[in-house]
Amino acid sequence: MKKLIDYICALLVRALNLIFHLLPISFTLWLGGRLGLIACFFNNERRIIAYANLRAAYSREKTPRELKKLTERVYRNIGQIFFEILSLTKVNKKYIDKYIDVVNAEDKYKLTDHPNGVILLTAHFGNWELSGMTSAIKGFPLVVLAREQSMKKLNGLLNRLRESKGLQVVTKGITTRYIVKALHQGKTIGMVGDQDAGKTGTLVEFFGRPASTAPGSARIAQKTGAYIIPAFMARVKGPYHKAILEEAIKIEKKEDITPYLAKYNKLLEKYVRKHPEQYLWLHKRWKSSPLKRVVILSDGKAGHLNQAKALCKQLIRYRKDSGYDVPDTVVKIAEIKYKNKFAKMLLNLCSLFSTHRCQGCMSCMRHCLTSESYENLMKLHADIIISCGSGVAGVNRFFSVENNAKSACVMKPSILRLNKFDMVVLPQHDRVNGKEGSIIVTDTVPNLIDEEYMEKCSRKVSETVKLDAPVKIGILLGGNNSDFELTEEITESLLNNVINASRKLDADILLTTSRRTPRNIEEVVKHRLHSEKRCKFLVIANEKNTPEAVGGILGLSDIVVVSGESVSMVSEAVSSGKAVVVFNLKNKKRKNGKFDRMLRRLEKKGHITTTSVRGLSDAIYGGLRDSEPKPLLRDQYNVYKYMWRLL
Repeated sequence: MKKLIDYICALLVRALNLIFHLLPISFTLWLGGRLGLIACFFNNERRIIAYANLRAAYSREKTPRELKKLTERVYRNIGQIFFEILSLTKVNKKYIDKYIDVVNAEDKYKLTDHPNGVILLTAHFGNWELSGMTSAIKGFPLVVLAREQSMKKLNGLLNRLRESKGLQVVTKGITTRYIVKALHQGKTIGMVGDQDAGKTGTLVEFFGRPASTAPGSARIAQKTGAYIIPAFMARVKGPYHKAILEEAIKIEKKEDITPYLAKYNKLLEKYVRKHPEQYLWLHKRWKSSPLKRVVILSDGKAGHLNQAKALCKQLIRYRKDSGYDVPDTVVKIAEIKYKNKFAKMLLNLCSLFSTHRCQGCMSCMRHCLTSESYENLMKLHADIIISCGSGVAGVNRFFSVENNAKSACVMKPSILRLNKFDMVVLPQHDRVNGKEGSIIVTDTVPNLIDEEYMEKCSRKVSETVKLDAPVKIGILLGGNNSDFELTEEITESLLNNVINASRKLDADILLTTSRRTPRNIEEVVKHRLHSEKRCKFLVIANEKNTPEAVGGILGLSDIVVVSGESVSMVSEAVSSGKAVVVFNLKNKKRKNGKFDRMLRRLEKKGHITTTSVRGLSDAIYGGLRDSEPKPLLRDQYNVYKYMWRLL
């Protein structure tokens, strides 16, 4: 079947060649441009890659609409190049003299008799096929290195067209030895050096990002003494082109080749910036780049942001363990603000119907987000997008489509289906069966707490307070939410129990409130602990937030007391590996809600002890007497081991 398709394609190309040989080149290019636009519509896979590459290069300079238009122009140019190739039989000296303006040709003339040959280093820019033929027809024949294509008859036909214009095409047996021999014979070798070179390439910056660049041309030139001439062909208008020969490069034997590769990439970038539509953006230029750009979407809630940061922390750790440096993961936080509540609901609804056809549109986000939020977001490029909470799940979906990026979501993503994301981290209490491949089910929610983080925060807290008691009791005090209420009565009882326990145990008290703590509760805490000598560390988050407060308290305490309304705080306390006591708040709704189920599950597994506020002293004593090590919480490990889904 493949042979038949190959045969049919070869016949079709030959027939088209005969037709276009007779047609005016202007009409040929017009037709090629129109068919290129049709190809842009149907060639989904490559169009998506091309647009994402353009975003990586121009996100700070161009809007999605401008990038979409530019993608169409890229395809239009490719269509014109293809039809020019079909018309190669009409390319002769007269054609070249009329349509091709060669700039800096004198540099090439000076090197025609160079005994070690010349490497003409070009790129997939403009009509690179025509540039080789221009050189050959001008009297400087090229040895062109070409990959063997799967369609052998079609490939053979194209090679015969090339060779009819004076090119020597080499497809089989391309070895360094062959190239070296040709250069020593004084020949000119035509090579391209702009495609991703994989793990064997040299990392050189291209459009502000490390790109794996093939070092072969520079190494061969260094070994043989050949000159390298960077050459670029740019379309001026219609069939008119300008071929530019840059200054010849000579690499000495013991020199580092990296600066020369960087010079080539800068030259290429200069021409691409002048004519971005003429570069072949359809290949994955940054496929092997170690740099990954991560955008964390924030809905303005500190707890949600910390959960998203925790997921990102596992990603950085995973990449570090895979051999990448920490700076290879660049993290940006984008604050998402909607125009109003209706706009928020509308965007989440629209995200249900999002596809890669939304690339370059982003009208839904433009109309639903505030102007500042939208513009700041669109200036960011992302390889990976992380969000937490249903409020920004729709933005995550649209933005991942826009960038052709991997996406991760913590918590249920509103009405969106879970398979719209590459990774979804859901706590067990959300009652998800976990059958979908993208879901990771956890007992707690992601958080930043680990040994390294606690040690870092503990050092900072220890610099401000002196803790000399043999026992330390940490308290994480939350506030009200839709399910629970922290009353003054509960707070008074909590503080009395903790103070009594601290006196009997000769313990220091370390306490922090949260941003959700009501003002009246903060006043109760300050009034009760202001003169309490055993309270060595007190943070009122709404007055002076101390970023290291939670980590420091968890790191320094022997036992942690947590108010029973916050999934985040309980998760942080459990992740510390310390003895954890969770006290009940006033329940506004019926019991046995999802958070109650979470607490029961954690208590059953031995991670926490739950108690009423009146029984807090006994629970603290019991927690300190319990000498058995706490069971290992494997949530962070379970998230870590599935990070490959985002890479």
